[in-house]
Amino acid sequence: MISLINFMKKDSQKGVALYMALVILSVLTAVILSLVGINLSQMKVILTVGYSVNAFFAADTGAERALRDRNNPEDFYSGYLDLNNNGVEDQNEDAFYEVTVTPSGDNCNAQWYCIGSVGNYRDIKRAVLLQY
Repeated sequence: MISLINFMKKDSQKGVALYMALVILSVLTAVILSLVGINLSQMKVILTVGYSVNAFFAADTGAERALRDRNNPEDFYSGYLDLNNNGVEDQNEDAFYEVTVTPSGDNCNAQWYCIGSVGNYRDIKRAVLLQY
């Protein structure tokens, strides 16, 4: 009778190791998946910051173009910043700018002109406003 009880104890504990291994693997998988999710969201933020810098440089380029003609500026400028250096306007790879020049008066408190430049790179927009 004692040997039958010992045999039953051994049989009832055989599945415990498998169950514990599955629980531990499930917990580890959940932790790894959450870390991967956090890492992917951080990579997206870093990528967006790079896009923001390109959009800002495009806006700055537009403002500089308007300042180049500051003695007799046009009302509107547009153009692109050739980021891939191929000499061709590329909607997917280049940053674009649009500039409006407003003479001093009702909507402009500057001495001569207000220059508003908006840069756009991959749907990220940044703006620069100059008064001179």
